[in-house]
Amino acid sequence: MELTVYRQSSKVRPDGTIVYKGEDALPYADGQLLIVADGLGGAAAIRHTSIDSRLFDEETLPDTLFSGVFEDYSDPGFLGYVKKSFFELYAVKDCYTDNVNNIKKSGYFASRIVSAIVLHEFTYNKKLAAGSFFGALGRERDAAKKAKAVADVGEYFTRTIAEKLRACANNANIIYESSYSGLSLLGTTLTAALYQETGSETEVLLLTAGDSRPYVWDEKDGLRQLVRDEERPDGGMTNYIQLSDESSFTINSRYMKFRNPCVLFCASDGCFDSGSFLSPLAFEKLLLDTAAASDSPEDMSANLHDFFVDHGRHDDSSTIAMKLCGYANFDELRRAASRRLKAIENDYISQMPKLLENDFIGDFERSKTNAPDEAALLRDELKCSPAVRAFCEETVKPEAEKSASGDERIAKAAELRSSARADLTELASGLGSKETEISSGSLDKLEAALGSVRSSDSEYDELRRSIFAEALKNAADKYWSSNADTIINEIKSGAGSYPAEMVSEVKTAAESISSAIKNLGSNAELQQALFDKYSDKYSALMRGED
Repeated sequence: MELTVYRQSSKVRPDGTIVYKGEDALPYADGQLLIVADGLGGAAAIRHTSIDSRLFDEETLPDTLFSGVFEDYSDPGFLGYVKKSFFELYAVKDCYTDNVNNIKKSGYFASRIVSAIVLHEFTYNKKLAAGSFFGALGRERDAAKKAKAVADVGEYFTRTIAEKLRACANNANIIYESSYSGLSLLGTTLTAALYQETGSETEVLLLTAGDSRPYVWDEKDGLRQLVRDEERPDGGMTNYIQLSDESSFTINSRYMKFRNPCVLFCASDGCFDSGSFLSPLAFEKLLLDTAAASDSPEDMSANLHDFFVDHGRHDDSSTIAMKLCGYANFDELRRAASRRLKAIENDYISQMPKLLENDFIGDFERSKTNAPDEAALLRDELKCSPAVRAFCEETVKPEAEKSASGDERIAKAAELRSSARADLTELASGLGSKETEISSGSLDKLEAALGSVRSSDSEYDELRRSIFAEALKNAADKYWSSNADTIINEIKSGAGSYPAEMVSEVKTAAESISSAIKNLGSNAELQQALFDKYSDKYSALMRGED
């Protein structure tokens, strides 16, 4: 069972054309291979204006890119993936240069071409087929030779990608444009996993460059990141695929083996590097919550896509390629996810219910420079308090009524209502005359006039309620903003005369915030301890621990 997730931000042009803005390549997953590539939108933000026009047609695109690069590229699966992976380009065929935002960046082309190169190698190079590669590796008894065989694959892909990426770029006129000095040509990350299930285990060969990540998950150890991000503390990457003459790159290769059942997947940073996740634990919990609430791999894919639509705005794309290894069916994964969720609740969430929601660590660090403003926190907390809200609204009610009654919209509605009533009265008077013959048409007019009165009455009443509610809200907000500190201090000192429920809510909120500020350090310490506890297993494989 495999699944992919592909979320991209987009915009709709006035003519209805959808312009997709992400640089991630279409994720790939089949019975032996997973591929995720994230084109660099910043470091490789060259906008290519002079590409070969044949790239805008899915039928001519493969030949445009691969002629003279590959001897054979006719495999239906390979061609189907390549054609589909450039669908965003076809959409802007007729408006590509109309707007700078329609012009694709270098990272866009890089991620898609590199994914195609990797897929082509694993499709056509028989030595790299999962059965052949893992079979040969398993027959090798010498540890040093086995390690060299794995390293050789990384070196092979380093050479192959550099050579064929440049050849494809030359074919399609994807060139360095001088106006983008200092940016990388065709920059992208890569995470690919060749795998083979062998009963109780899954063997994996990882190919990585940059900060997209391969992961494994199992019920016992939870989520684990398999290789370290290749980036500096400031977030800049130390290694990624590119064609800049002054720089080089390395495709890292690593062999690993995991017990079944497990979940193997690759993900771009649009998935895990989110403000929604204070810790990798939160990313694992998202995956488990989604699996437990889904009915199939397709359902899980759709649900993850929807989550990243709402919570992935920090990045243009969120991409996952996933394999469920050793599970007889999706229900087995659902049950395993539910059991793991219970363990997370017991081991982590129960120790600090707001563990994954409140950034106690960040708040404490910020408090060292700027002490928390207790008064401001209280004002914000109590602004939505039901009792405080009711008190403020009751206090400013006369002011709100006066403001609403003078609104021009109400005056106009009143005029329309009076006019409708006058029309009805006039019509009814005419029908009441002895000389007037009452016909069905006259009755219809009377009924229509009566309907107009009812409608204008309803509209008038609704408008009065709406405008009064708006005026009341604005007046109450203004009153609280001006008087909050005085009210809070009087209640805390026992002065003034306020409703008992309001006094209780103010005192409770004041005690809670005061306690939270005092406990900020201890909360941060507990949160850090729980995150560190989780990180021990999460980071073990990155440290080379089995």
